[in-house]
Amino acid sequence: MKGKPTCRILLFRHGETANSKEVCFNGHFDVGLSERGQKQFQHWAEIFKQDNFNAIYSSDLQRTHNSAQFIAKEHNLEVTSYSELRELSFGTWEGMSVSKVESTYPGQMKERMQSVATFQADGGETYSQLQARVIPKFEEIVASHTNDQIVMVCHGGVNRVILGHLLGIPIDKIFRVHQDYAALNIIQFYDQEPVVEYIGNAELFSSQKDEVKTAIQ
Repeated sequence: MKGKPTCRILLFRHGETANSKEVCFNGHFDVGLSERGQKQFQHWAEIFKQDNFNAIYSSDLQRTHNSAQFIAKEHNLEVTSYSELRELSFGTWEGMSVSKVESTYPGQMKERMQSVATFQADGGETYSQLQARVIPKFEEIVASHTNDQIVMVCHGGVNRVILGHLLGIPIDKIFRVHQDYAALNIIQFYDQEPVVEYIGNAELFSSQKDEVKTAIQ
């Protein structure tokens, strides 16, 4: 059933952000990493420093690009960044905290949670629009690495859209996929068929390291 192993992807969410103390709609807002966020990817870089990666990709926002650089430096690779891999745009909500959105736009938070696939903040995107820009770029990257192991560092919404697409999860159900800061997902393609082997673990300790490293060799 599986066929020949082809592209293998370690898909990460970026590390903890500098404004993480209060949940914010960062979207295209270009916030950096917190000290903890940096340490999370120093940790991942150390764990995977003996593995072979052919390329490393991120969005063009600093929280993903800077996260990816920790791994790239261990492998003497440059990070290739694409705007298509940016997080969902929240329009006028950009950079605002949840409490600020609730006070500024009464009732819209509730509307958003009731209409995940179609809700659109003023000037922002829907998750269907996010899917329409992310998936073609993801498929383009996969097609260019038919026998490679690669790293992608993206965003919570972007990762959910990718995993939902591969697993056949409807857009309005993608929040069933957990993606914490620095979460790791592993995707193995067999010819054109993807198998998602690992989802959403943000903390990989030494006791688990050998098990996962065996899986990605």
